This record gives sequence, structure tokens and C-alpha cells, in this order.
Amino acid sequence: MFEKKTYLFNDHMGVCFVEDVTKLVTAQKKEVLYYVLRPVYSKEKLAYIPVENHSANLRELMTVEQAEKELFSETELLSLAEELGYVDVEEETMPESTEPTEGTDDPQSAGDGRVIVAGTTREELEQEKAQEQKRLSLQYKMADTLPFEERSHIYHLGEIEFVLRQDFARKVEEAQKKEDRRKAREQRAAQKLKMAQDAEKAKNAVDTGSET
Repeated sequence: MFEKKTYLFNDHMGVCFVEDVTKLVTAQKKEVLYYVLRPVYSKEKLAYIPVENHSANLRELMTVEQAEKELFSETELLSLAEELGYVDVEEETMPESTEPTEGTDDPQSAGDGRVIVAGTTREELEQEKAQEQKRLSLQYKMADTLPFEERSHIYHLGEIEFVLRQDFARKVEEAQKKEDRRKAREQRAAQKLKMAQDAEKAKNAVDTGSET
């Protein structure tokens, strides 16, 4: 059984958030436990699926390790791989007089700080990534109109992206908490140092007064 406020995968809706697990009364006046599911890529939709004796294929999301393994087998997600740091586009500073070399995979400078990767500027790569994400988002919304095989592929891409983005967000949050703890330690150390310095100044002032 899936818990409330968790995520699962459904073949016909993709990644879903379990908004609730509630009892509904059937036409036979019988109380039945239902999952209340909301697809993460079609949040205007809502589905009620019986916890038991349902025909829907519900399963847990793939693990981060599985998502990472499948990431590079999906060309549609290569921009995501770069965005989340799985692919590094090496940047190299070149003199302003150097002309970009076309038809090569080596990063080169366009002379104005832009980086050329296989004849494409960094700005163009960013635009392509944004267009790709927009296209995927549109595909998710239109998936219901597609044959099951195509729809399944789109939902598969969505699952990979969702799992990796969730993991990325978790890592960012952990890094932020670590940074906050480091700053707190530094602040406490600075306060202790100031207190010690103030105490030393006060002691010196007393000693000076005693001598006079």
C-alpha cells in the first residue's frame, strides 16, 4: 500500500502524487479505500483508484541509481543531464582575436566571452534546452491523445526527470543546511573571540587603573 503524501508511477498517468487515501461509498453502499492521485505533469487532473482489486499498474518510482543509468539512453534528456551537472561543457578562454573554429567538438571562444561547442554558442545551447523542456512539457499534457506506446515513453522520460530533479533539490537543500551550519559555527567563534577580546581589554583597563 502506498502512503499518503508520497509519489508513485502509473502507466496511464505517469508520476503521480498521492494526495490522500480515503474511503468512498460505492453504489452498493459499501465503503472502499481509494488512492486520490494527481499527476505531477497534469495537475488539473485527479484520479480515484481503489487500493485493492484495481486494474491499474501502480508501482514505486525508479531509484536515483536507475534514473542515472537510463538518463544517457534517452537523447531527449541530454539537456537535463547537462543542467543537473551530469555533463560538463568545458569552457576555455581564448584571445579576443581568435576566430571560432567551426565543425569541431572542441570548445572555443567566439572572442566576446561566448563559448563555441561544435559550432554552437552557449546562449544557443541555453535556448535549445529551454525549447526542449517546453516541448517535453507540452508532450506530457498531450500524452492522453497519443497511442499507448508513445504515451508510455513520454511518461518514462518524465519519471527519469522527476526522480533526478527531486534528488538534485535534496542535495541542494543539504548543501544549504551544511553552509548554514558552517556560518553559524563561524558566528559563534567570532562572538567568543570578541567576548575574550573585550574581557582582555577590561582586564587591561583595570590593571592600568591599579598602577596609577
